[in-house]
Amino acid sequence: MEAFEEHRETLFRWALEVHGIEKSQRTVGLHASRGIIELLSAYLHRKKKVSDGFQLNHRWFKSENVLERLPDFENKSKVIGKMIELENLSESLAYGSQKPKETIELALKMFRDLEKEIKRLG
Repeated sequence: MEAFEEHRETLFRWALEVHGIEKSQRTVGLHASRGIIELLSAYLHRKKKVSDGFQLNHRWFKSENVLERLPDFENKSKVIGKMIELENLSESLAYGSQKPKETIELALKMFRDLEKEIKRLG
């Protein structure tokens, strides 16, 4: 959970409050997807759905093939579908050309929505 909080703080304190959203496209791209993956990992470990050494890789979340790698949990398809969208958007923000402010805001909204959904799972 500590890793998730570090990504979250980077997004909402540094990127938004200190640096500004329009100057933080790459930071948002890198931290939004990885932060949510850390949160899912913490959930899977806490619920003992994966072994202690199990690690999630953000690259797995580029397609629905990731569903085969993960154990079942409530709303798995819905959560993973949203995480795939966020990973692909995050990659575009991190490595692509400058995007409109609305696109960066969309990544942050997706982060918040997924955070709520995963925390609701327990």
